[in-house]
Amino acid sequence: MGTLIQDMRFAVRMLLKNPGFTAVVVLTLALGIGANTAIFSFVNAWIINPLPYPNSARLIEIQNLDTKTGLTDNGNAAADFHDWQLQSKDFDELAAWNSNAFNLAGDGPPERVIGMRVSWNFFQTLGAKPFLGRAFVQSDDVEGAPHVVILSRGLWETRFASDPRIVGRQIKIGGESYSVVGVMPANFQLPLAGRSNLWTPLALTQKELADRTNMGLYAMGRLKPGVPMASAQAELSAIMAQLEKAYPKTNTNSGVLLLSLKDAIGQEAGNQPILILFWIVGFVLLIACANVANLMLARATGRTKELAIRSALGAGRYRLIRQLLTETVIVFIAGGAVGVFFGYWWLGWIEAAIPTRIKGYLLNYGQVPLDLSTLAYTFCLALFAGIIFGLAPALSGSKLDVNSMLKDASGRATGNRSGSRLRSAFVIAEVALAVVIVVSSALMIRSFVGITRAYPGFKQENVLVADLSLPKAKYKSPAEIKSFYDQVLDRVRALPQVASVGASQQVPYDDCCMTLDVTVVGRPAPDPGQVPGARYSIVTPEYFKAMEISLLKGRNFSTADGPSSMPVVIINQEMARQFWPHEDPIGQKLHFHWDDEVDATIVGIVADVRMQSAISYHRDREMYVPFAQAPSRAMGIVVRSTADHATLADAIRNAIWSVDSEQPVSTIQPLESVIAEEYTGYSIVSQLMGYFSILGLFLGAIGIYGVMAFMVAQRTSEIGIRIALGAQPGQIMRLVVGRGLWLAGIGIALGIVGALAMTRLLVFMLAGISPHDPVTFTGVAVLIAAVSLAACYIPARRAMRIDPIAAVRYE
Repeated sequence: MGTLIQDMRFAVRMLLKNPGFTAVVVLTLALGIGANTAIFSFVNAWIINPLPYPNSARLIEIQNLDTKTGLTDNGNAAADFHDWQLQSKDFDELAAWNSNAFNLAGDGPPERVIGMRVSWNFFQTLGAKPFLGRAFVQSDDVEGAPHVVILSRGLWETRFASDPRIVGRQIKIGGESYSVVGVMPANFQLPLAGRSNLWTPLALTQKELADRTNMGLYAMGRLKPGVPMASAQAELSAIMAQLEKAYPKTNTNSGVLLLSLKDAIGQEAGNQPILILFWIVGFVLLIACANVANLMLARATGRTKELAIRSALGAGRYRLIRQLLTETVIVFIAGGAVGVFFGYWWLGWIEAAIPTRIKGYLLNYGQVPLDLSTLAYTFCLALFAGIIFGLAPALSGSKLDVNSMLKDASGRATGNRSGSRLRSAFVIAEVALAVVIVVSSALMIRSFVGITRAYPGFKQENVLVADLSLPKAKYKSPAEIKSFYDQVLDRVRALPQVASVGASQQVPYDDCCMTLDVTVVGRPAPDPGQVPGARYSIVTPEYFKAMEISLLKGRNFSTADGPSSMPVVIINQEMARQFWPHEDPIGQKLHFHWDDEVDATIVGIVADVRMQSAISYHRDREMYVPFAQAPSRAMGIVVRSTADHATLADAIRNAIWSVDSEQPVSTIQPLESVIAEEYTGYSIVSQLMGYFSILGLFLGAIGIYGVMAFMVAQRTSEIGIRIALGAQPGQIMRLVVGRGLWLAGIGIALGIVGALAMTRLLVFMLAGISPHDPVTFTGVAVLIAAVSLAACYIPARRAMRIDPIAAVRYE
């Protein structure tokens, strides 16, 4: 231990004697380690440890599985879930939930809050307890039971001023009275369901418990101790096989897939982008480490006289290796310490770039600290990298011919062949890694630019969106619902800044798209489980005008399409192409199940509209139903404006409250903002990859420059002799630049191979561009070659100016 402390003290003294060298090395490492620290913070919070629940490894999500296609969906039928509860033996608890928007009135202006309807054992399944009051009990979760609610701590603090007597208090939700029975701790959420502000019991009716068509219930379970997930998978699969035989009309090809809740959260949140970033910053760190290793190799070569003397005085090779390795490790740890500050900066930038609404989607969004586990990771990363990348300089620097070193009176360090090969290998690796980073970043950025410029089928400029959801207790009949929206639309339409206004149950880039099974009237019925589906939305007649969605054929809805008139629908171009490739769909009839069986006549065809992210977008069948024939409580009002958004938003809110002063209005925001938020994650990943590619390219260029500069310094005498013997400046330039470009060329070739493999991981994030796009690969290769040429040019110019007399003075 004493000799180790002595080595550390000596290493610190040597590093402080060369402050310029030390600063460059520490800063280089800090850039790479800081990026890794920031991204690891997110990996740790979102992937490694996203579940702060006891025995979370036993928590399982149950997804619906189409046994024919292998496709899965999170939603399940309530009747199927009820059968699992009755028959399953492998679970301690089985719980269900769905997400809802609740209208909260009283104690301030009306507010629309996001919450959940949950089975009574939801909190027990997760192992969570309220910090005030109690959790739900089984008697709360039955049809007709008194209304009860549990609040989130955030809602309790903001809406109810942290009232300590909140338990037992009556509050108004959806026009009905609810008794508050508990308040959950601040850190409680279920990431799969988004950030919830309140929870109420499911209290399923007998009709809902018998429903096997509505797949709107999410399910999870807690395995009994010692029961493997494979056993539970087999048990539930057997139950579903029995249900398929008993209910062939609804359960054909219907199975289940069990996932650990941790994996399900990663699947739902889309953790692949953050993992790709983790790979990218790992490559940046490798480039930084290779740079530092090259600098340490050069430094060891310059200290050969000192090391030879120490060896002559009795220091063995192991002792020299330990000394050199200690210096490298200290440099890496110092780089890690400074890297924490860079990591903190990156972390703050990323969190600031995430909109508040999206931060609420996952449990740890907006709560990603540089905690002890992250700091431990940073320290271990620095220590491990220091040992690994310090070995090469230490081994090379300690391999000495003491006699020749001591006889050399010139004091020049010529190094050895193995050290030269190592430096060249490091440069090739740096260039290859830079190619992988830049190609991946270029593909992401080009894809993102293409997505944002693509026409989505509507004009998003100057459109405001306001989501409304009417309470069942207050608006019981379709006539009441229709009357409310008719009055609101009339009053908004009368505003001077409004060009047009409409409403739709599904606004583009909303959280979900609903589907119905549809068949063509007059054609043979499909086999069970083979009925095609189509997305649908309930719209008012002016919706297409407000969104500027093109009517391609037929007519729009009109006021004549009322509840007592013939059912009609409008379909999109893709549905017309799939169902009637060689016929005119106008006048054809579609059969689907609404509240009752419906045969609706097609009266128009509109252009295809991108309803969701273009990353996963594919053209799909879609149909529109007139609002007057199927009034919906939940509608999104879209307003095309000619004035300032902020001014109009207040006017729209007042127009709604003039019809119903207790009706909560969600945030009224521009459709452009809604779409921008949809692509926030993609935008942040693209920007970060762009920044990291610039950093990787810069570090790679520094690496090439350093090796070429060191080569010129090593070969000063040789170059001086060449000049003395008549070598022209162009020949010296070609000597140096040719060597650098040769190394860069090998690195580019290896990097292209690595990029071809890396881009396989990017396929799911690319839209409108091939992961093997030749333009991108060629452009990156040319860019790297140009940067390499520039990095070689300065050392080459220095070589051309060598004075032959000074260069051979000691020869």
